[in-house]
Amino acid sequence: MANTEQVSQSSFLYFTGQGSDKVYQVHLRPKDEGWVVDYGNGRRGGTLATGTKTSSPVAFEAALKIYEKVVKEKTSKGYTPDQSGALYTSSDLAGRMSGELPQLPTLILEEQVARYFDDPGWGLQEKADGENRILLIEGESVRGTNRRGLFVDIPQAWAGGAQVPAGRTVIAGEHVGEAFLAFDLLELDGQDLRGAPFIERFGHLQKTAARVPWMAVLALELSAEGKRNRAAQLLAVHGEGYVLKALDAPFSAGRSTSSLKFKFNQSATCEVIRVNAQRSVAVGLRDEAGTMIDLGNVTVPPNEVLPPAGTLVEVRYLYRYAGGKFEQPVYKGQRPDMTPADAVLSQVTRIKDRSAVPEDEEA
Repeated sequence: MANTEQVSQSSFLYFTGQGSDKVYQVHLRPKDEGWVVDYGNGRRGGTLATGTKTSSPVAFEAALKIYEKVVKEKTSKGYTPDQSGALYTSSDLAGRMSGELPQLPTLILEEQVARYFDDPGWGLQEKADGENRILLIEGESVRGTNRRGLFVDIPQAWAGGAQVPAGRTVIAGEHVGEAFLAFDLLELDGQDLRGAPFIERFGHLQKTAARVPWMAVLALELSAEGKRNRAAQLLAVHGEGYVLKALDAPFSAGRSTSSLKFKFNQSATCEVIRVNAQRSVAVGLRDEAGTMIDLGNVTVPPNEVLPPAGTLVEVRYLYRYAGGKFEQPVYKGQRPDMTPADAVLSQVTRIKDRSAVPEDEEA
């Protein structure tokens, strides 16, 4: 994995099977005037045995080689980055730029959604609670990318069985557990469809995905009644939310106003400030001046690895009091697909004035 930028890195690997449920974590981080590689391993949910692969700090390049060697050794023995223990592919391209960047929907508020329900020019899809993934399929080759455009390893089950044309096919979707939930088609058999209307691309997607056994398509609601009913269903089952798509819009990478998301609960990518006792961590976000704002503590479930300080994690919350901390925060997991630049306070839009909250609601 080529990486010349001197930044801290962490890998969290899991092994399930043969009566075992183990976790292995390895960290590349600065210490004194150099870099060290530390590790922890043990039963998932238990106390990890810790140690170091470097008896004293070394140059970054030397530490990076040690770090990558440890990760490669563990994955070759059956450890995977997926908490289910599912086997993943091991690609030499992992971490390199793919040239493919996703379309990122713009967040809208609840009072804005009604107009899009009534507008026939907009459709509605579920917002799946996973990681943004673009798949590049060419013959038997299937490669995946993350929201930063970097190649990533994917479940081995995705590496074969796709009965699609031999030319390059590019599909956008969400990686949820071991499933791939598709929502857009960018290329088909070498033909670039990015400039075509979304509704046309979606029609091709439905036909293409039907020939891929490990792929499902996120349904598209078109009528006002269908959109309202689907939104109500997702709310009832505690879904993540939904995405509204402009049916005549071409695909464009980056933040988009032709793709809008509404989330039932707010969430933010935060940085771990410190690790507390009793399996909780303090999380924070940086304001416009770059100052870290402490947004409170969140409990890490027993089946999750306790993330060290500096790790990026996703936290769901009800709202934030103005100038205060998150209310009812829930730990959602680590975000290796994000960067420290994403952990900013401007993500938080659901803010309440404590003085305006009735006493019975606050209680």
